[in-house]
Amino acid sequence: MIKKSILNIKISAFANYRATEPIEVNLLDWLNSKVHRKEVEEIRNTTDDATKKTLKSKLPAITPSGLFTKRNSQSLIKHSGFIQFDIDFKDNLHITNYSDLKNEIRKIKEIAYCGLSVSGNGFWGLIPISNPTEHTQHFEALYLKFKYLGIHIDVSCKDVSRLRGYSCDDDAYFNHSATTFNQVLKHQKKKQTRATYLKTNDSETTKNTVEKCINIIQNRGIDITGNYQTWFPICCSIANEFGENGRDYFHILSRMSNIYDERKTENQYTHSMKTKYPYGIGTFFYFCKLNNVTI
Repeated sequence: MIKKSILNIKISAFANYRATEPIEVNLLDWLNSKVHRKEVEEIRNTTDDATKKTLKSKLPAITPSGLFTKRNSQSLIKHSGFIQFDIDFKDNLHITNYSDLKNEIRKIKEIAYCGLSVSGNGFWGLIPISNPTEHTQHFEALYLKFKYLGIHIDVSCKDVSRLRGYSCDDDAYFNHSATTFNQVLKHQKKKQTRATYLKTNDSETTKNTVEKCINIIQNRGIDITGNYQTWFPICCSIANEFGENGRDYFHILSRMSNIYDERKTENQYTHSMKTKYPYGIGTFFYFCKLNNVTI
């Protein structure tokens, strides 16, 4: 065992999903354990949802966020310093490159662990936090960070006593000296103002301004979409402003990239129209300005 790993700590474990009496286990040992590999493989090979649920409930589980006397938040003895996150594929249908997703997640310096869920249809992981007494506020900030990346994580992980069933992944990612996540979300009511990044006169509509920007982008062959972290909010800003009428705009912008994929672009736009992520048209103008596209 790696003694200097931040994962080398004690947390609570339970015999199965229904058990309430905990025992202490070492988190790093648990993450590396292959004791129940056969059971996990059976679950991943099962197509019947009811059977899969029954099999999963028989596996042991942990509370990765701490030591508990019972399996509820009021019975926390000591926080582990970790928050867990859960990425379910069914909640992220807009993502088409799941094979690359874990590699992208590995680039986040605060990720201490990331591996397959027991079903094999998602990833879960652990992130160290700076102030365990602000567990909920840390999670809400983390939720927004993933949301900005275009990834939806399960809000249930906000619960400090949230159970995590046994799983195994031969290609799991470990960062034994991960950076501590110190962001928290404080709930303060703020007056919202619409961001404007390009000046327009009273006679110009937003539609005309956007089309002028797109014409400049086409004529100059500029790719303002960059990577996914830019492409995604641009998509949302166009979808929120124009709905179905903006689909062609987004395709035109996406075609400026040398990795343009028509199907992925189509799927991303459809998803963005349905989910209504909070990006206004000011986001599009912002990225235009960053690329010297001005009216």
